[in-house]
Amino acid sequence: MATRFSSQVLAQDASVAGSLADPARAILGPKRDALLFWGAPLVAFLFVQLWLRGWDSLAPAAISSQAVIALFGFVSVLTWAHLIAVVPRAYLNPEVFAAYKMRLTVVPVLLLAALFLSHTALVIAAVLAVFWDVHHSAMQNFGFARIYDMKAGNAPNTLRGADLRLNWLLYVGPLAAGAALATHTIYFLQFDGTMLSALTKLPGVLEARHDGIRIAAMCAYAGVIGWAAVDYARAMRAGYKLPAHKLATILVTGAVSILAWGFSPPLVALAAINLYHAVQYFALVWVKEGGRMQGSGSAMRAGLIFALGCAIFGLGYAAAVSGRPGLLVAPFIACSLLHFWYDSFVWSVRKRQV
Repeated sequence: MATRFSSQVLAQDASVAGSLADPARAILGPKRDALLFWGAPLVAFLFVQLWLRGWDSLAPAAISSQAVIALFGFVSVLTWAHLIAVVPRAYLNPEVFAAYKMRLTVVPVLLLAALFLSHTALVIAAVLAVFWDVHHSAMQNFGFARIYDMKAGNAPNTLRGADLRLNWLLYVGPLAAGAALATHTIYFLQFDGTMLSALTKLPGVLEARHDGIRIAAMCAYAGVIGWAAVDYARAMRAGYKLPAHKLATILVTGAVSILAWGFSPPLVALAAINLYHAVQYFALVWVKEGGRMQGSGSAMRAGLIFALGCAIFGLGYAAAVSGRPGLLVAPFIACSLLHFWYDSFVWSVRKRQV
């Protein structure tokens, strides 16, 4: 479907703007963008597949099983580590902090208080984080598409609605249609023993209706791609130039989403998706805030401190979530929610804060 979408768009009189080799339209440069941004989903997916299949084929079972555990452990820690990477953007950037001072100071205190004082609130937050993470990941793909539009000189609101729908369905559609949906809905079991214990029945209800959910997801997926094709065709007739980097972002992300969520075991899909998401985020934070973190010191020193701080947080998160939700996990759950929320306003293409 993604290929059909691209062919319909490219059939218009207006041509694709620039090329993937054009450094002026890239964020970090043609090669680094291919590795860390628009090409990251495919690189991560292939890396995970080669790692798992390579160890399975070349090593004894005892060794290959440890290699698999090591991969999943590394990706998990990296995923949790990237949550704290929003701090330099939100708190060390004077322009961003001044614009959102109340959100960045009062809300975290209120959220932490609620999670410490109410076990039910903590469970709600933990489950919310699982599903907000899905939306957040889709919005990161949307964000890169919009950044490449900005780099190409397109108006910030042109096709924004179409991109929002398209990137959301490209990510969420295959997830909802595949086996990975159950690995997300199972978190409702954490409501056991709370005043919302009735929600523990939801995973079973959804599993029983998964065929209908799959059909609905596939229909929505096809419908949104068709809608986007119409919107893009209309915009291109009006003079819109589709950036090559944006097209690559949409096609690569869409293809990997189908391959991961639709045809891979859920844990393998999560490893690939979370790996590229974290790599993209770390790269974007460093390119935008690395100079500010560096100050008058060396880039190497600033990078090591940044990486060490994120790694310590990631390891702490891993230790905290090893059991049932408790007070120890509250700050980490709060950080997850704040990360998702902060990213909705500390990066803005429309305000050119990227």
